[in-house]
Amino acid sequence: MTSFALICEGITDQAALESILFGHYDDPDLEINSLQPRRDATDEARQENFGGWEQVFEYCGDHEAIQEALTFNDYLIIQIDTDICEHARFGLSKLNEHGKDKDETILLSEARLVLESKLGAQVLPDYSHRIFFAICVHSLECWLIPLHVSDKRMARKTKSCENHLERALIKAGTIYEKTYLCYQKLALGYEKRKIIDKEKANSQSFSIFLSSLPP
Repeated sequence: MTSFALICEGITDQAALESILFGHYDDPDLEINSLQPRRDATDEARQENFGGWEQVFEYCGDHEAIQEALTFNDYLIIQIDTDICEHARFGLSKLNEHGKDKDETILLSEARLVLESKLGAQVLPDYSHRIFFAICVHSLECWLIPLHVSDKRMARKTKSCENHLERALIKAGTIYEKTYLCYQKLALGYEKRKIIDKEKANSQSFSIFLSSLPP
């Protein structure tokens, strides 16, 4: 049985990635263990006060925790959104310069280097082939929009995706909440490999993530 550990910004990101992994591998027995943020029966339906990109950085810098994760799991996925890349503690240059968006492949490469620097030389030499990065341009909601809109231009949005997704859901009469259970339902379509293969073309960062995964 293949196992993945997840380090994510929030529980909603975990919910979506779980559906994506189940669909990508078409394996109901896939084992997925969420390490950051942790969930229990009380936390499961709450987003507030859990996770965040700074907690992702903190976890990545805990070399013993990373090594433990890779002792008990086959692979590790680290998720982060690029909408916070301009923050001083993230340290990347502006996402938009002179009215032009930064090329996605360059942005993904730069964000990956930041995450790798947090992991450090104690981890990467031995484990780089078992660590994968789910870097979402500019938020994981951008990966979910194609499941809930028919307009191709809307499906390829990379900015303000949470707002666009919420409006599309309200228009369809669907309740939107920033909770694990809501995002589990929103990502349900990706539990079918054929849907993933159809919709991944709408997001370069989504397609790159899927292509990076182990066979």
